[in-house]
Amino acid sequence: MKRNVKSGSYLLLLSVVFTLTPVTFIAAQALVMSYTTTSTLQVGTIVQMQNSKKNIVTAQTQTNETKMFGVVISPNDSPVSLSTSTSSSQAYVASSGNYSVLVDNQNGPIDTGDYITASSLNGFGMKASSSDSTTLGRALTSFNGSSDSIGQTTLKESGGRTVNVSLGRIIVDISIGPNPVQQNILVPGFLKSVAQSVSAKPVSAIRIYSGLLVLLVAMIVAGGMLYAGIRSSVIAIGRNPLSQRSITRSLIQITFTSLIVFIIGLIAVYLLLKL
Repeated sequence: MKRNVKSGSYLLLLSVVFTLTPVTFIAAQALVMSYTTTSTLQVGTIVQMQNSKKNIVTAQTQTNETKMFGVVISPNDSPVSLSTSTSSSQAYVASSGNYSVLVDNQNGPIDTGDYITASSLNGFGMKASSSDSTTLGRALTSFNGSSDSIGQTTLKESGGRTVNVSLGRIIVDISIGPNPVQQNILVPGFLKSVAQSVSAKPVSAIRIYSGLLVLLVAMIVAGGMLYAGIRSSVIAIGRNPLSQRSITRSLIQITFTSLIVFIIGLIAVYLLLKL
């Protein structure tokens, strides 16, 4: 009898695990939304929001890379999808997750780990450089433009130069944000290393310099309070040596207050970099 109860408990536990596994998988995936399109967009096309009120997306252009919104995917590629469009011309767009993206080698071969940004070819991505402000995410697979090419085309770069490029597909870990390659130039290496060690993630130049400003203000305020307290205490003891005990007590209080101000500044910097 006890053996049957024990076996029944194992079966119940296994059924719960297998029941919850799909739910956990779904929760870990990105929520995909459908949007209206003005033209047919193939799977892997990088898109930008044309009109947020009407939920219209178009192929991403290089001149509007800051409006980068996501990548067109097949509705079957996501376990959870919501439709916000009643139009027959619609595309399912993912703004996070690992998905196939159309790319070219306009900026050279793409290696695993490279950041991807918008190419001169509308809707395609390329390897990001320091001049790009926004990236789609990081490449999880490589593209050399020869053996893995799915086609070729000719395009005009922003400077007017005509170039031949190879087209292909790679898997990208989509996480749209400021270009970390650009941040390497804007931020000194030691500041970038300290910020990343604190936050455990890439930090924008604005956050790094804002944190540095907060830290300097906290140091100036705390140092000013401590200097003024020590100076006034020395002057007071010189004028009235008998009050040395009370003056020392006041100096200790000022020292602790300065220390608290500095600690608050450190906490503010940590939160600014971490959140």
